[in-house]
Amino acid sequence: MPPEIPIYEETWFVPALLGGLLLFQVLLLLVVLALSGKVSRLARMIAARDAGPAAGPELTQKKEENSEQKKQFAKFLEENPSRKELPKKEQFAEFRKWRDEKGLNWKSAGEG
Repeated sequence: MPPEIPIYEETWFVPALLGGLLLFQVLLLLVVLALSGKVSRLARMIAARDAGPAAGPELTQKKEENSEQKKQFAKFLEENPSRKELPKKEQFAEFRKWRDEKGLNWKSAGEG
């Protein structure tokens, strides 16, 4: 009977061990990538929820409307520099009248 050779001295042991470790690392990499994708998706969901209902096109539209109104107010003040001296409350009252005169205000169905 031939003498027993320890398993770690077998010719197939080292390549099989390295192959097993490589397979384990590939599987571990796949698990990490899957978890990373889930974490990214959760982060996007949380960010979208925190942004609130005014996100997207509605927010852009509000910003554009606000910007347009600021430009109109600046034009209103430029037309008559003495308006800058008025208290804010009176400035805005005059601005509303000015917008009404220029036809820039929306009219409700009952007003027209």
